[in-house]
Amino acid sequence: MLNYNPGVHLESITGLYTVDSIVTLNLSAFIDSLKHLLLPSLTLGIVLSGAYTRLVRNNMIDVLVSEFVRSYKARGIREWKIALYSFKNAFIPTVTLMGLQFAILLGGAILTETTFNWPGMGTFIVDRIEYRDYNSIQGAIIFFALMVGLVSLIVDMVYALIDPRVRY
Repeated sequence: MLNYNPGVHLESITGLYTVDSIVTLNLSAFIDSLKHLLLPSLTLGIVLSGAYTRLVRNNMIDVLVSEFVRSYKARGIREWKIALYSFKNAFIPTVTLMGLQFAILLGGAILTETTFNWPGMGTFIVDRIEYRDYNSIQGAIIFFALMVGLVSLIVDMVYALIDPRVRY
């Protein structure tokens, strides 16, 4: 029985608070676990948001002066529809950056885990390195590699959704 907040009781199945609260259909524990995830998520997100904002802005400026936008305006297409098509084209490099930043996000989580006292995979790896537990280190690195490979596959599938020229 996990007791991470007074008044909220949660049966531990997976050790992940949000997943356990969904599995046990405990709404109060789910809301409380989301509240506890808010600040660490914002911390990790704000660190990476500047690069995304600049990239989307610069790509949107480049796309809005392209030939197809001028053609749409000449045909009388509505501005919101032009903006939608332009955003899809500007979003392609951003998806690439998201895939690349995922590995950095996994590695950079150690500082956030330490700051918010929320032990995770980063803290686990650091502890295992201190104990020289090579099997656990190898397992965690393989898990990270599989996660990065899965994210790369998802990025490729998103490319096919965004850009009609990409076919598999």
